[in-house]
Amino acid sequence: MFVGQQSIKLYYYEADIDIANRHRPTWDDQTYRLLDVVAARQLFTDDDDVFINRETVSVTVNSRGVYLALRDQGSCTTLISLAVYYYRCPAVVLSLTRFNATAAGPLLTDIRPVNGTCVTHAVSTTSATYLCTSTGSWYLYTPTGSSQCRCEAGYQPNRQLTQCIATAPGQCDCSRAFLNASVPL
Repeated sequence: MFVGQQSIKLYYYEADIDIANRHRPTWDDQTYRLLDVVAARQLFTDDDDVFINRETVSVTVNSRGVYLALRDQGSCTTLISLAVYYYRCPAVVLSLTRFNATAAGPLLTDIRPVNGTCVTHAVSTTSATYLCTSTGSWYLYTPTGSSQCRCEAGYQPNRQLTQCIATAPGQCDCSRAFLNASVPL
């Protein structure tokens, strides 16, 4: 890649709170980290030539947010657009087990195991696991043995198995039965 006056540098700064103002974060190479140098792959002399470069860069963010900065020191390069996005697995409840929204890993092969917690009025001795893929989708729900959540005495699961609802007096208390729910894999 040609790096010189025909390039734009892309920097980032991680932060856990929104602190940006005229004085912070300070703009310097020690505060911001260099993420990439975007340079034209071709130089043109004819106005009829049209070539658009596409750059894709990935960064692992270990904080709640990130600031991006572009530094152009007089290049003849034009930045047409900048798209910033991330993947995450959405919050979901399966078989009375809640899995929180989880940021996906930055690499295509990343798989993050997430332990679930029982919904309100449900109990279990251990937690079930669901895998969050790098594309932001859940995969391979694994309740193991006694890890499946069950409603407490006096409560029973709703039809969708997303919550435990109070049992009316005289109705069957299904809380002692093990739930056998089919869950998409």
